[in-house]
Amino acid sequence: MEKVYFDETTYIWKTKLNKLNEKSSFLKEAYSVIESQPDVKTDGFGYKKEWNNNLNFIGEIEVETNLDYVVQKGINLCKELYREKNIPYNKINTDSWVNVVRSQNPVQLQFRHEELKGVDKFHVHTDINRDSKTFIPHYTYVYYIQMPDVMNGEDGVLYFKGKDNQEFWIRPEEDDFIIMEADMPHSPNNAPDSTNDRIVLAGNVGFEFIKKEKSLI
Repeated sequence: MEKVYFDETTYIWKTKLNKLNEKSSFLKEAYSVIESQPDVKTDGFGYKKEWNNNLNFIGEIEVETNLDYVVQKGINLCKELYREKNIPYNKINTDSWVNVVRSQNPVQLQFRHEELKGVDKFHVHTDINRDSKTFIPHYTYVYYIQMPDVMNGEDGVLYFKGKDNQEFWIRPEEDDFIIMEADMPHSPNNAPDSTNDRIVLAGNVGFEFIKKEKSLI
């Protein structure tokens, strides 16, 4: 993975999965997830939450779909990054979801009204998980299945907030796989002239050391 620096303390990791030839299959699976949750009114559609129910889960899933492959890849790459910290763990926590930034009729507040564009656009995954009383992640990953087909100016970019609230951005390409520290403020931008929605599979990964009781049997 390439480590991309925006300043001395603001950076991401970036690579390709080389899966462009399977884009149609990824889209079919992503839309299946979306359509299976008709009551969801936000931009995120949860994908397979059962892994966290296993106290002994250390990051090995049964890969049955293209989306599973991305989740496994995300976990594996995050494990490599965390290994550099040399901190012991015996439990991996993870969640994943399909995220859609709609080019037309967006649900995100900052895209629905001209006067709100750019206001409160950043979010932080450690804060989101803390508020929802779930695990605190160390890393967030994003795989870009589909990008807008028309992007003007900063349309379609991914914003980051660095030191002293300085903003940076990149424009991801399809098949890009990005990992960031989970406490990195970030925000996707929409592309209102596009005929395509931005569709990604994203996830959080957190590492934990749990003191497990020994069996007396």
